[in-house]
Amino acid sequence: MKFFKDSHNEIFVITEAQMHLVRHDWAEITAEQRDLILKEKDSTEQSSEPLTEERISAIKERLLEIDVESIRPLRAIATDTARYYDHQKLKSLNSERVNLLKELHNI
Repeated sequence: MKFFKDSHNEIFVITEAQMHLVRHDWAEITAEQRDLILKEKDSTEQSSEPLTEERISAIKERLLEIDVESIRPLRAIATDTARYYDHQKLKSLNSERVNLLKELHNI
């Protein structure tokens, strides 16, 4: 198995049989780098400082952007032309959405 990350530090574990799914913008990483990225994500999620009005506004704006970014992959899925990337994009956007909603509701 090989580990890859995209520009958003989303991690992908790919087997030799799945190598055709690797995108050109993904970077191969080591298991140690993967562990570091996961630890950073965990520490970021655990830090809880009070939300400012500016941060709340930024979260709401990003949630709207996520809705817009979801349109193309959803259309591809609805028209049965989706590729692996479309599913991964939706998974990544949904994960980000869930984290933002958790942050927003922890006010």
